[in-house]
Amino acid sequence: MIARMRVLASEASAPDVSSAVYLIMNYVERESRRRHMQSERHHRVVAALADILTQSTASSTAAPSAAASRRSSGVGRGWSPQQQMGQHGLSLQNFLISCTYRMSARESTQFAYRSQKAIGVFNAPPAAAEELVLPNKPVDETKAIGYSADGRYLAWASAAEVRVVDAQSLNTVSVISRPGIVDVQFSPSGTYVVTWERYSKSDDIAASQNLRVWDSVTGEQQGAFTQKTFSDQALQWTDDERYCAKLFSGEVRFYAPTALGKAALALKLDGITAFSVSPGLAPSVAVFVPERGSKPALVRMYAVGAFTRAVANKTFFKAEKVDFHWHRLGTNLLVMTHTEVDKTGRSYYGESSLYFLAAAGNFDCRVVLNQEGPIHDVAWNPVEKEFVVVYGFMPARAALFNHRAEMVFDFGVAHRNYVRFNPHGRVLVIAGFGNLSGVVDLWDRKKLKKMCSIDGHGTSFCEWSPDGRHLMTATLSPRLRVDNGIRIWHYSGTLVFRQEFKELYQVDWRPANIANFPQRSALSPAPPGIAAAASPGSSAGAGSDSASTASVSAAAPPKPAGAYRPPHARTREATGNGAPRSLSDMAERVTFGMSSPARSKPVPGSAAAAAAAAEKKARRRNRKATKGDGSDEESDAPSVAAAATDSEGRPPASSSSSADIEALRRIRVLKKKIGQIDVLTKKRDDGETLAANQLVKIDTRSLIESEIAELNASLTKKEAPAEP
Repeated sequence: MIARMRVLASEASAPDVSSAVYLIMNYVERESRRRHMQSERHHRVVAALADILTQSTASSTAAPSAAASRRSSGVGRGWSPQQQMGQHGLSLQNFLISCTYRMSARESTQFAYRSQKAIGVFNAPPAAAEELVLPNKPVDETKAIGYSADGRYLAWASAAEVRVVDAQSLNTVSVISRPGIVDVQFSPSGTYVVTWERYSKSDDIAASQNLRVWDSVTGEQQGAFTQKTFSDQALQWTDDERYCAKLFSGEVRFYAPTALGKAALALKLDGITAFSVSPGLAPSVAVFVPERGSKPALVRMYAVGAFTRAVANKTFFKAEKVDFHWHRLGTNLLVMTHTEVDKTGRSYYGESSLYFLAAAGNFDCRVVLNQEGPIHDVAWNPVEKEFVVVYGFMPARAALFNHRAEMVFDFGVAHRNYVRFNPHGRVLVIAGFGNLSGVVDLWDRKKLKKMCSIDGHGTSFCEWSPDGRHLMTATLSPRLRVDNGIRIWHYSGTLVFRQEFKELYQVDWRPANIANFPQRSALSPAPPGIAAAASPGSSAGAGSDSASTASVSAAAPPKPAGAYRPPHARTREATGNGAPRSLSDMAERVTFGMSSPARSKPVPGSAAAAAAAAEKKARRRNRKATKGDGSDEESDAPSVAAAATDSEGRPPASSSSSADIEALRRIRVLKKKIGQIDVLTKKRDDGETLAANQLVKIDTRSLIESEIAELNASLTKKEAPAEP
């Protein structure tokens, strides 16, 4: 077939060759996807067809070689169809062939990180993970990094400047010389860079403006605003970059990016505290007004540019703040409401509710949840009109809802507070982070079965890769200042990449078009883990302050944790010198086998201390008895004293036994009862009327005295020396 196509390319016209090549490539792609595989033979056929296409169009369009065409077409980076067709003079069919060729190539993913001392960029799975050489890397501390939404650009803010680089080649695109910038973001298409500085009050309006918009390529400032507090949603864009919007007192103003000095549109509504611009081709804007007095809170939705009439409206109580969650197409909106205080007192975190609104205005409702408690997280399926909610007191419940806000599947209850779909909507992750254990459950949405669970203990960042097959979990500072690092898992549960850092502050995936990673009907099999892919002698990429790269170097075996020892126990662990400082210290010495020297004074709470306390009390009673008037206490005291001390005034060895201590305690209790009986007897003799139970207690005097005598006799018998 390839030889026949080469003959056709040499004889036929370029349009005919283009049509034939397109049909064949389309067939190859369709068959490979139907069989759920892309073999090496398939890649060779596609490459040969692309080479034929290039040769056939070389005379008329001066097209580059196949390899050069692939590089210039933007494989693995942000890519514009208009640029592709305009730069190389491609017709529509040629353009479609280029698209097919790009989809057939094995794409790699990329992520950038920001640590305590450096920033860096990694190629990530499914390709081999390796750190790339980053030119013009900042030498001072970096405040922020960020990719553009289309993946074309990467920018970072250092102490003196903001640098924008091409995310594929890492070459510098522009430099914004502005010190003090602490956050950097891009517009949806990467045309503009938005920076934020800390606000400083000034009489000069220009000097106090700290939210600035720059051209990504030229680095020229397009406009500036004042934003006193940081918010990643301070400036919101429509997907086509026609407008950017900012909240002011009582209104939302829309600006054209090329004329930021004057608002092009304004949505005015008293009391607006939050707004959100939808994604999609027909953007909408939702605004929120909190409840005031007896008036309920409300959310209204307008089409951008048509603010005279709201397309959707929803009112509710118990709403001080809201979070907006748009579907990827902008057709539906979930509004999560919050209050700071739960007036019922059942939740420390306040109350929360969830509402569903359709952008068309034909449906809205409250999402009914069948378990009390807060709403922890919400996530839309990016390819279907359905969403998952994690809600309720721990253990929380996760459930799947359809486009009518009706529950269609219950994932069960567990200690979870996070949910995300992968870009294809086929696999979702339900996890428990923060103060939870960090268990991550991966579910197959198509079969509604749990695939596996992985350990994400300490995770503070969790996000899917653009390929939809790999999940990144990272531990960041200052959430945790120990065990910082990045881990990438295949959705089968296999760990494929691990990188440790001293202090890691930020990590982000490079966005990519989902068409570069087509979804197969069957899930991909598990790849080899990092242990199988390890090769001794490898090291981390240049310029990294990381500790090790597990995908290219063998991971060290974990150290046994063992039992925790406080600092004062560690210092005496080897020798065991020094007296125990407390009961816990003594218990540690016994547990860890550390010697303890004899003590002249017993440890409080020990058996020896209890015996000494009993002896001291017996001697005190003995002294009181010798000064008495010959009552029962006096007659019994010598026996108790004899049992408690020997001829030299020291406690006998037998008194330290638990039986003797219990006998002395029992004698004390009985003597207390004798005293109470004497008081009752005196009252009876004085003519007072006693209750029946009090008269019964008086009658038990003889039994109590006989028991005391028996106990004293047993103690005296133990004290007496054995006969020769």
